[in-house]
Amino acid sequence: MGTSANSPDHQPAEGPSQADQDGFAAFERGDYRTAGERWAASAEAGSAWARLGMGILYADGLGLEADAERAREYWTLAADQGLIDASFNLGVMAEKADPADTDAARHWYGRAAEAGHVVAQNNLAVLLLNQGGETAAKEAVQWWKRAAEHGDPDALNSLGVAHQQGSGCARDRAAAAEYYARAAEAGHRDAAFNLALALEQGDGVATDMTGAAHWYRQAAEAGDPDAAARLGNLCRDGNGTQEDLTAAAHWYRAAAEAGHPQAQANLGVLLDRGLGVPQDQAAAARWYEASARQGLAPAQYNLGIVLAEGYGVEVDRVSAWVWFSRAADQGHKPAAEARDYIHQQLTPEQRAEAEARKAETSR
Repeated sequence: MGTSANSPDHQPAEGPSQADQDGFAAFERGDYRTAGERWAASAEAGSAWARLGMGILYADGLGLEADAERAREYWTLAADQGLIDASFNLGVMAEKADPADTDAARHWYGRAAEAGHVVAQNNLAVLLLNQGGETAAKEAVQWWKRAAEHGDPDALNSLGVAHQQGSGCARDRAAAAEYYARAAEAGHRDAAFNLALALEQGDGVATDMTGAAHWYRQAAEAGDPDAAARLGNLCRDGNGTQEDLTAAAHWYRAAAEAGHPQAQANLGVLLDRGLGVPQDQAAAARWYEASARQGLAPAQYNLGIVLAEGYGVEVDRVSAWVWFSRAADQGHKPAAEARDYIHQQLTPEQRAEAEARKAETSR
């Protein structure tokens, strides 16, 4: 979703006066009091530009006390004078209200969208999609197409998703890949991931692991943890890129630190075995536990092993049994075997403690 505009992008019949321009110059340098002084009289005299500016100051509490109602009043006046950014800002305000006023948001986004405001077109499409129903989904696709005519990456990616899922249009995975490619080439992170996944899986396009690695890297460098985790897999396996365990560890760590459970488990394995990184079984145990606590069965199994054997941690067979048991409950067969083996080594008191701990943490 877009946010309130801070400068004019669309103009009514008359351009900003010198006072209006002085106000925007002061605003840009952070001198909100001067901006308000320049805009106040101009807004009173009927300037749409000054009314837009005063609305921004009141909406965000810049240089004066925040007052959403005053902001709405100024923006409504400016919108009625044809200032499309004011209509867009009113849409944002309605959407962010508590509770959200989706009817008002659709109305104001619609006015801005009809006038060619690209972000309003995107926001309106999302509102329509969230409304539910095939009719609304079809209308959303039409708005994304209008935004895409201007090369908007968000709209292109959304069209890719719509065509991949067959939402509001016929399902067409080849078309989806084309939309993803256009958005990815414009630097859209999610589109880069979506395109990489399509290339990896041969979904609508020929399988191309080199291309997949390229686009995963773009998305990963932009901070996408899923892309970083998948790029780590490709570097680990030498698939689509040179085998490089150090690079794999780097990308796993980037995803792991963002909370990605599979990357946490994979980084744990590399640290456990000293592959691509210095061996550090204590660190491996920490990453196994981070992943295990998110419910990943292989990580739970690995954590059980390090606790049972004391790899980088103190031996704790009671905790080992708990983690083996959790993994086994998810159908992990080696964990079930390890659970039963460890159970035989526990004293009756330890068995009772282990079962109580598992029951407690399962609630």
